[in-house]
Amino acid sequence: MVLKCTLSVLVCSLMFTLAASQLLDNRCYLDGGGSAVNFFANEDITVGAVVGSLRVLGDPGKDIVLTLREKDSPVYIAPGTKDLIVAKPLDKEGLIGPSAVFVNVICERKFSDEAGIIIPVNIRVTDVNDNAPMWIGAPYKLNLSEVTVIGTRILQGIRAHDLDQPGPYSTVEYQTLPGPYSDYVAFVTPLEGTLVLKKYIDYETVQNFTVKIRAQDQGKPPKYSDTFVTIRVLDSDDQNPKFDRDVYYGQLLTEQGDIRVSPEAIRAEDQDRGIRADIRYSIVSSNGSEDELNFEIHPNTGNIRQTRALAAVQARHSRTIVVKATQVDNPDRYALTTVILSPPKGVETSLSVLSVQPPVGGAEFVRGTFYATVREDAKPGTKVSQLTNHGKGAEENVRYGIVGSPLAQEQFRVGPSGEIMLAKPLNYRRTPQYSFAIESSTPGSDRNTSTTVVIDVLPANMWEPRFRKPFYSFAIEHPMHVQQLPMLVGRIEAADGDRTDELSFVLKGNYSNLFRVDPYGNLWLVSNRTDLPVAMRLLATVTDTGTPPKSATVPVVVKLKPATASLTSNLLIVNIVVACALGLLLIGGFVRCVYRRRKRKVSSAEQIIGHGVGGVPPMKHGVDSSRFLLQRVDQRMPPSMHTSGRLTDCAASSTLGSDNQDFMDHEGEAPRRPQIHNTRALEREELAGQNLNHLLLQWQEKYDEKNNGTEDMSIDDKLIVYF
Repeated sequence: MVLKCTLSVLVCSLMFTLAASQLLDNRCYLDGGGSAVNFFANEDITVGAVVGSLRVLGDPGKDIVLTLREKDSPVYIAPGTKDLIVAKPLDKEGLIGPSAVFVNVICERKFSDEAGIIIPVNIRVTDVNDNAPMWIGAPYKLNLSEVTVIGTRILQGIRAHDLDQPGPYSTVEYQTLPGPYSDYVAFVTPLEGTLVLKKYIDYETVQNFTVKIRAQDQGKPPKYSDTFVTIRVLDSDDQNPKFDRDVYYGQLLTEQGDIRVSPEAIRAEDQDRGIRADIRYSIVSSNGSEDELNFEIHPNTGNIRQTRALAAVQARHSRTIVVKATQVDNPDRYALTTVILSPPKGVETSLSVLSVQPPVGGAEFVRGTFYATVREDAKPGTKVSQLTNHGKGAEENVRYGIVGSPLAQEQFRVGPSGEIMLAKPLNYRRTPQYSFAIESSTPGSDRNTSTTVVIDVLPANMWEPRFRKPFYSFAIEHPMHVQQLPMLVGRIEAADGDRTDELSFVLKGNYSNLFRVDPYGNLWLVSNRTDLPVAMRLLATVTDTGTPPKSATVPVVVKLKPATASLTSNLLIVNIVVACALGLLLIGGFVRCVYRRRKRKVSSAEQIIGHGVGGVPPMKHGVDSSRFLLQRVDQRMPPSMHTSGRLTDCAASSTLGSDNQDFMDHEGEAPRRPQIHNTRALEREELAGQNLNHLLLQWQEKYDEKNNGTEDMSIDDKLIVYF
């Protein structure tokens, strides 16, 4: 007995131990709970690096086995460990590797018959700044005129793309790199690829240049890419022509013929080297009409010809001819030079002529008068002209000074080499021309010489046109009744600070072809239409004649008064009113038709229901049932309808007041219908009345049964349903 108890205890203990071991077997479960594992890995992780370690309970080398279900996975499990190792490159952008990894780890328990546990593993690849911005359409090239205004957007659409994920790593900023011409252009904002001009460009100084630009992201450290913008400068007509020499020399002839000029032939060319406009030569008369009669110049070659022989008195004096070179395409661009013609050989000169010859050892000007031009917008320090000396004293230390004009002394100065320089800014409106004398003296000599200098100020376009009002609004009284066109609508007032500039107006807009603006700003209605809107919006642009031209724009609204609205609007209102009236008529007609139809039905029903006859028991609700019985024609018709004791064979109509009426023969009257047709109609109506009376008698019997409790539905109800 004791042995049996001991064996029982041992068996129970063994079974309990086995059950407990099965309950405590938590191998292949995740430490801390959960059913999946998530890892984060930067896209720049190297192949062979550890992504992370699986938090699986158990020892991979002893009691569990870890394997991947995916065969070609970018990660693998290191043998004997729980570590996930990178087998292929990872890339958030998905270019050189996967942007995300999802694998299933199979964990099998050793010494167990149970199936392995599948553990999902998700590896998220995070972005790093591994891509530099890439330029689109680089390098960039553009043509730019030298008269382009500072602040103009010269190039738009510069763009670089970064392949990194949206964020700081893909946000691109633009900048110009330091260089020889980097001060000419700049980006509007670092985040916008638009270049603007920062500095004036002169074609005569530079014809083309290159600026280096950079695009970089906002990473730390940032990645960047560089490219170039090549700008080709286009020449514009901003330079006057220029002669090769400031003064030419020649000799008068005793007879007519060509005058030989030294030291070289007269020649001028356009300083705008990109344009090289054609030049035309002419003589500017400095001695009245005398030079025009005695001399002429070829407009293309510049050769001077003496057209007639000079008188003896005229031949004793030297002549100074002013030659003008003008651009063919722009008469405002010109240059002046002088040709000094000395008396012919063998002709005696007067004392006055000899007095102007340079003395020995002294300084003397080559010509008696200098002509020069300067633009109004020239900056102080600009060289206006160059004085030239002749004789042995030309190389000595000569001193120059402006005399006779305090205004010129403030405005100009003369350098030690005879160059006339601008000292202060010019104002064409205040002083368009300067005329003064320059005196030269040589140390050690008591003789001073002087010459007259005339400097013409050329106006520059310093001011933009301006409108008096920022907005113009006009009203037309009766545009549809205007008999004579054009009609004055109003005046657009504009002015320019440059005195010599003239203004021209241009209208833009959908209705600009109906109006015109004259040079004085008057707005005229020159055409008319029947579909004018209540308000017509236009844009008026005024442009001056300066170089370069400048313009301004102002909005203009021309309104029509309520009494003069367009015909289109009136017709639209009339059409709406007519349509509403027609709609009301249609609705009223439809309602009337429905009403008359219902009225006819009600009238027919009232005629069918006859008047009751005494002696018949009352029906339900106290209504006499005899009203449903149709009477014979001799019973229903009044006595007046009987004729000679004979009545026509006309049966009672089932619907009194309907289209079937009783026909009767009257003495002295023609029958209304043929007799045969009347007889047949009466027979059909009499038969129908008998059938209906028979049916009503059956319903009356059923009504009696109803009073005895044998029917559920009243005769009235059935009659109502029938009718």
